[in-house]
Amino acid sequence: MTHNKKIVFTQKQIQLYHSIEELQKFIVSATLTETEMAQQIDMTKKQKEKLVSEIYFKDKKKKEFYNCADGRVKSYNPQFIANSKSQLIDKLYDYYFHHVLNAVYEDWIHYRAKTKIVSGKTIEEDIGIWKRFIQDSEISNMQIAEIKPRHLIRLFQSWTGNGLITRKDFNNRKSVLNGIFRYAVLNELIPYNPITSISCNELKFKMPIAKKKAYTTKERAMILAYLDTQKPDAYVLAIKLAFYGIFRIGEIKALTWDDTENNMVNIRQQLVEERTLQEDMTLSTPYRILKNPKGNPYYSIRTEFLPQEGVKVLKKMKELNPDGTLLFMHEGRPLTTDTFNRRLKKYCTELGIPYLSSHKIRFTGASMLYDAGMKAIDIQPLLGHSTLNMTQHYIGERVQEQDNSQMAQILG
Repeated sequence: MTHNKKIVFTQKQIQLYHSIEELQKFIVSATLTETEMAQQIDMTKKQKEKLVSEIYFKDKKKKEFYNCADGRVKSYNPQFIANSKSQLIDKLYDYYFHHVLNAVYEDWIHYRAKTKIVSGKTIEEDIGIWKRFIQDSEISNMQIAEIKPRHLIRLFQSWTGNGLITRKDFNNRKSVLNGIFRYAVLNELIPYNPITSISCNELKFKMPIAKKKAYTTKERAMILAYLDTQKPDAYVLAIKLAFYGIFRIGEIKALTWDDTENNMVNIRQQLVEERTLQEDMTLSTPYRILKNPKGNPYYSIRTEFLPQEGVKVLKKMKELNPDGTLLFMHEGRPLTTDTFNRRLKKYCTELGIPYLSSHKIRFTGASMLYDAGMKAIDIQPLLGHSTLNMTQHYIGERVQEQDNSQMAQILG
């Protein structure tokens, strides 16, 4: 149990708290008659009321709750309102003992994992952010209702300093806190999200380093030529196919193909590695699962047409794996993204080319189509995007070698 920083619990109150918690566990797990159940519940209610009253009324002159005109019952400092005194006691009990930010964070994570409103990858990333940047901060062990904008701005300033992190890194951290506070508001643990009261205009951010998002056409040609010299296995062929199309890596891993389809590839699924959140807030070992392609299935389930070089890759893979359920299998097992990227990095290193991950191959292909004159609105369905804005993030990357001599020519 974590104590509120403004409340000092006596040893007797702590013992009473543990007694209530044990009684509640006993009621849930024990086999009781109706009479026994009623007795245990009544005992728990009385102990809760005794404990909450001791804490709530300690420094108050008035020793009873406020009765509203509509029949509801209200408390002040902390302020809660409920339909009955018993419900108000429960809210105050949770406020004093259960609603530490760390506990609400765990509830929020479990809720999202159970409802699957976000991907497992997103949950994994949020857990990482919590552990690295929030878990050891002063607000982690505070009651969520006691966290004020001043506490948050202190935390934000400790993150950013005089330009320690980029705005993007800051927003990633803040979004985790935003999610927790929104969850607390929806579950009536707090009346409002304190982050909404904070202006971040005074914070200083590090300028982001411009990142290369695509291979140049020269680098692409070098990689494809190098792969032609390698013994063709599933990973060599999968990397080649990625450069001949604009697939997601998960779509290549889940691909099925028949010779009769010629150069047509139907994208109906993706193969991903996922991890399940466990009760102790750890993640299970990765397991593979087939699911709809990423994004809105109306857009992401699609058909693409490959150049002849891409078709040759598919035919070669079919020779190596004629009977596999999935086309791309290596030594009898589906491909993994990690191994795909390790291989790609190895080949880039051997060629002296800056390594970019498998996802950046999609940027390369999309930008080549755009440079060749294809309109963004026509590239959108090929990428499987539901919005044109998303496609515009992928196209227009530099795929031609930069000519720095232009500056000298112009200024000269």
